[in-house]
Amino acid sequence: MSDFVLVESPTNDEFPTDENTANGATSTKDEQTAPTLKPDGKNKISKSRLAFLDAHPFVRSSVTEKIYVRFAPRAWTDDTDQALLILLSYLQRPSNPTNLPQDFAHRLHIWTSHGLLALNRPPCGIGALVSSIVKTPTYLEDPASAATATWLKSGRNVAPNGSLMRTHPIGIIGVVMSEFETFDLAATVSKTTHADPRCTVSVLVVVALIRGLLRGEVRCEEHIDGAIASAYGYVLSSPALISPSPDEPHIFEQAGGIPLHLSRSELSRHVVAASFDELDLDDRREMGYVYKCLGSAILCLRKCMRATGASLSPSKTASPIPSQALFEDIMTELIMQGGDANTNGAVAGALMGAYLGHAYLPAHWATGLAHREWLDEKILRLCKVIGVLEGEVREEADEQPDCGKGLMSTAELEARDRAMLLGIMERKRIRQEQERKKDGQSKGFAAWFGS
Repeated sequence: MSDFVLVESPTNDEFPTDENTANGATSTKDEQTAPTLKPDGKNKISKSRLAFLDAHPFVRSSVTEKIYVRFAPRAWTDDTDQALLILLSYLQRPSNPTNLPQDFAHRLHIWTSHGLLALNRPPCGIGALVSSIVKTPTYLEDPASAATATWLKSGRNVAPNGSLMRTHPIGIIGVVMSEFETFDLAATVSKTTHADPRCTVSVLVVVALIRGLLRGEVRCEEHIDGAIASAYGYVLSSPALISPSPDEPHIFEQAGGIPLHLSRSELSRHVVAASFDELDLDDRREMGYVYKCLGSAILCLRKCMRATGASLSPSKTASPIPSQALFEDIMTELIMQGGDANTNGAVAGALMGAYLGHAYLPAHWATGLAHREWLDEKILRLCKVIGVLEGEVREEADEQPDCGKGLMSTAELEARDRAMLLGIMERKRIRQEQERKKDGQSKGFAAWFGS
């Protein structure tokens, strides 16, 4: 999971109030034009993309604070937290995955106020859409209905990336399930918060790719296209997925009778993009659009395959040893596109990781990750549960929804939030003090030369 890399504040799940905003994740009409990143011939990131940081001291200070003050060092974001809710739910009840969607909704409801209890992590980065849905009084009774009602209120316009960012564990769980069973599970979990069919298609595409990569069935770009077609066809064959609310009228394309929300051309435009520039990931109005996230992740996977010699045909696949820097180079290029960078990185990292394997993750990223030992232990347990590794798996308390220690009281939650705020203020103070010292040293050095 690579979404601990953060370039800009997450904007996924902010839903539009402008009725004319069809795909975007934000309602503002103001666009910020950002330069597009292009790697130079040495596979390094051009510094011109960061020229905006020097426009005014406030700009650099603002960006720095978002990265180093708001978030704990080396920690992942809400994307991975929510993925871990799926993982922990499955580890607690691996013999009954059909209960996973409802159990995930229950855990998500707890997470929005308590955070990830297993690691005492507060709930940072909650999207507006997820927050509004989970706070619905009837949410735990019927999560999908609550999500659908919110989607309908938006005019069927909300298709953010919040369910896509967390879905990759189901691709691993699905290794020992049929594709149909995996699709059904992934779609049901997605619909606990995201009703739009585009979200469902995106989730199924990523799950199909991860499952196929791990099973050795996805080895080249032709197989990528096949997984996309399979996921798209599954949704088209299900009336409940095409139109989550059967009482609402369908909106059809003029040709083919396909609902506008499942336009094949709209999906294709993103999943066959030849460059990040085509995806315009930093578009202020649409940076959280689920197809942008999906398209960027698939492009990263294609780049990996091309770099390792995988051609368009399964009969001509090659397998040279990948460059140890391949994952880092492609991920850095993606992150520097801006937009909803942490979520794009989470999904792309899942696909590239499933293709390249753990050994090709950048060591200086993996070893520095906060809570790495805990995460490695949970991954090891998952491998044993699905049968990849042998070994006994006993129940662990921190995999229960309340972590086996009960939920916090209102007073305890308030105390935690105060402590978190004090921590943010302290990191900000330390950062400002470091900047003052650096500035003072620069001035002193200049004065020495001028004397």
